[in-house]
Amino acid sequence: MEAAHRGDFGKMTALRGTNVEMVPLAEAVTQLKTVPEDRMREAESVF
Repeated sequence: MEAAHRGDFGKMTALRGTNVEMVPLAEAVTQLKTVPEDRMREAESVF
């Protein structure tokens, strides 16, 4: 919401390490990013 109020469109929030940053959508979708199988199993056990 804060980004929209600032007029910061065409971007998304991204977690880089421990920092939350605004990243251009074009940068965010340049390559397919997948979740490793062990992380999927870990998440499934929580939900």
